[in-house]
Amino acid sequence: MGQNYVLINNSKKELIGLAHLPASKARELIGNPVTAAITTWYLLQNSGDNILFVEEERVEEGFIDVTNNDIETLIQKGIIHDHGIEVLD
Repeated sequence: MGQNYVLINNSKKELIGLAHLPASKARELIGNPVTAAITTWYLLQNSGDNILFVEEERVEEGFIDVTNNDIETLIQKGIIHDHGIEVLD
């Protein structure tokens, strides 16, 4: 198994959560083009902020999840595409 990671911005108290995406472990984050695009976009848009990956269970209270905002922006810019929800049974 491995640890699930999230991207946090300590400067703005924001969080990029990846639980609803098919990648949240270190190797998955690197190899998945969608999570790579989301995290790279966030890092570029918030250059200079104190941003880091942390284990999901170590996130403190008070962070606002901005994942969906960034996903919408990336879809609008044509960087990623919405292919609907994948349901695993």
